Amino acid sequence: MSANGAVALPDPFATVDRLRTSHDRDALAALLAEQSPVYSGRGTGETEHLRGYILASFEVLGLPASALPFVVEELEIGLNPYAVAAAAKAVRGAPDPPEAITALLLDAIDRIRSRDDVVSFDRSIRPDGGASTTALMELFRTLAWLGPGAREAEAPLRAMLERRPAGFSAQVRAEIERALAAVSRRGMPTTAHCCAGQAAPIAFKPAATPPLGFDIKATELQDQDGAVFSFGDFFLGRPGVLTFFYTRCMNPNKCSLTISKLARLQQRLAREGQKDRVGIAAISYDPAFDLPCRLRAYGEGRGMAFDDRTKLLRTTGAFEPFQRWLDLGVGYGASTVNQHRLDTILLDQSANPVSTIARVQWEEDDIVNALNALH
Repeated sequence: MSANGAVALPDPFATVDRLRTSHDRDALAALLAEQSPVYSGRGTGETEHLRGYILASFEVLGLPASALPFVVEELEIGLNPYAVAAAAKAVRGAPDPPEAITALLLDAIDRIRSRDDVVSFDRSIRPDGGASTTALMELFRTLAWLGPGAREAEAPLRAMLERRPAGFSAQVRAEIERALAAVSRRGMPTTAHCCAGQAAPIAFKPAATPPLGFDIKATELQDQDGAVFSFGDFFLGRPGVLTFFYTRCMNPNKCSLTISKLARLQQRLAREGQKDRVGIAAISYDPAFDLPCRLRAYGEGRGMAFDDRTKLLRTTGAFEPFQRWLDLGVGYGASTVNQHRLDTILLDQSANPVSTIARVQWEEDDIVNALNALH
């Protein structure tokens, strides 16, 4: 307990250091899950720093397959320079990096360029100490590590060096030059990786098994208009698409994009004459804050047209039963969400979860094809 009476949280970095020392890659990968107790009660900044520290471990220990989706997700949509740099370091521990990793690294460079910051992964004297680098430097170092296997990066790298004004520091520019030299080596074979193709294939997987004795269909929900009904009232009798979000999410590539995609899915189903046969809903991770007026404004601002088949929802009681029911990747700090993954679930006509897609953004075709397969 601290001097002011607050309960002091244990040092999670010490736990990571212990697992690093024992080379327990699987245990480290398990800590990456958003709902891991190691993040409970911590702020978003500390949570992102801890996850980055874990990811960076895999550069030396080797990247296990179970951690690759976290790396891909961070490179694809991450905004925190420390976490993105850590993901780039983790790639350097992969025995067979996916071919699409080059495109992800280039996208991350574009996204992080205006956010670049000094980062340190030397915890010997605390998170802010030790030898430092920057997020961009780590991204370019990973392209250099890939060598001719990242040959598609040659033209973008040349363009970065030729652009005037380039806007890169001398240190970052030196890393770009090294990366360009490495990826453009002539006479060197381009390695064909075993995982070549899309880095994070869009694939629905079996849904989690509901806890014994838990009746989700009776759970009370409230929509963007203030109407109250049960989960079963909305989803029973037709297939459903269910996803999760919260209006205070600061990453535009997560919740905001998810709701925009739901709006486009709604429009697609309407054009194909299927709107009335599918329920579309997103439930807030943050029900105490996301009151009906906020739900309506958030959805309308992203193109949603609300009706009896399409809604944004909040639980009137605790959200935790949903989290347990679907094993959702969401963690909470002292007052709100501190991190979350992308989770989308398909429900059958009995309102039972039949398949799920996690950690990647889907396209309309993915959902429409999966809905059609239910019939």
